[in-house]
Amino acid sequence: MNLFSETTIAQKITRVFLIGAALLLLCYGLLFKGAILITENTSSKHRLTILAPHYFEQYENGKSGEIVIDPLVTSYDQFQLLPSKIQQEIDPEWLGVDSLHFPEDDSEFAIVAENIKGKTYYLVENIDAVEWSDGAFMLIEVILLICGLVLFFIAAIAIKNTSKKIAQPFSDLAEKLASDTGETFEQLSIEGTSTKELTQTLTAINNYRDKIELSIKREKSFTRYVSHELRTPMTVIKGCLSILKKQSNEKVDKQIHRIDGALNEMQALTQTFLLLARDDIETTNSIKLSEAYFNDQLDDLQSYIESNQCSSSVQQLEDIELSVEPILFNALLKNLLINAINSSPNGHISLFVDNKQLSIVDNGSGLNHQSRGYEGFGIGLVIVKDICDKYKWKFSLENNVDKGCTAIVKFG
Repeated sequence: MNLFSETTIAQKITRVFLIGAALLLLCYGLLFKGAILITENTSSKHRLTILAPHYFEQYENGKSGEIVIDPLVTSYDQFQLLPSKIQQEIDPEWLGVDSLHFPEDDSEFAIVAENIKGKTYYLVENIDAVEWSDGAFMLIEVILLICGLVLFFIAAIAIKNTSKKIAQPFSDLAEKLASDTGETFEQLSIEGTSTKELTQTLTAINNYRDKIELSIKREKSFTRYVSHELRTPMTVIKGCLSILKKQSNEKVDKQIHRIDGALNEMQALTQTFLLLARDDIETTNSIKLSEAYFNDQLDDLQSYIESNQCSSSVQQLEDIELSVEPILFNALLKNLLINAINSSPNGHISLFVDNKQLSIVDNGSGLNHQSRGYEGFGIGLVIVKDICDKYKWKFSLENNVDKGCTAIVKFG
């Protein structure tokens, strides 16, 4: 699953504002439509309320029954004279002003009922006759829709340009970080208008870059100084060993052999650290992996194998030439084999090699147990991981289903 979206900040801002603008236009359209309908009804009812006393005077002057005042307005002095559909909607005792809508014929009326000297009079207006027709209302809605789309298009252009301008400094910063090779850690800067958030982000990134640069310098200096300081005493020890070797003493020879072996291991480890600290290892160096090569490596670890009383085997179908610094690959293989041997007393170590990966399988205690006092795997696997990272290899160490564990290094 990809945790990082390909959507830019400008696109996200534009999307949010466009959705907001569309919802705003929709809400205003609905409000406009509702306002027209409410205004029409309210206006009719208010007008009837004002005219009702004037028209009801006709009944006081002797007129009675149904009076057609104009094509829109009619007055009544009895409830029974009202149109039947209006009678069904109001109570004979009802007084006030209201608007009545009849869906069956899509007609609408405004009605006023007032009690004058104990008698109820009614004034009814046909609102539907003066309201917009469905066709006219639809035309208005289409015009409003077109105007809304034009406004939305103009707003979309403005929002897109504004969003791009707001997000441009962050986009520039992201591009600089993406194109950074990591060879230098100079301070990053962004041109254009800055914001508080951008300044804080840029400051934090530059602070981290300073810390990384300082850490790398310290690591390289430490490796260089330690290696230099180790080489001097190792040279002295080698000189002393060469003198001691001239003496014929069986007990001394045995100790000389042990010291010489430890010294060679220290030299190899020092050279490994130096190579790991370098950024410019030549890719032209290579090593030929054959069954004889692996058997020689196992022979060098014979003391470990004998002390753990374990056996080993190598399976390789064809010779392989691998582009890698030989010293680093020797260190990788040696550390993996030592870990497998130390974890497998009285066990067996199987080494499988092809042009894609190296696998070392043991039937020892596995990752979840310690054997013979070994606490963890020490610096060995750290070196293995650093070498794999340097060559973009993949390293994994997993428990086997039945017993022991398997170390795998996938090349490339």
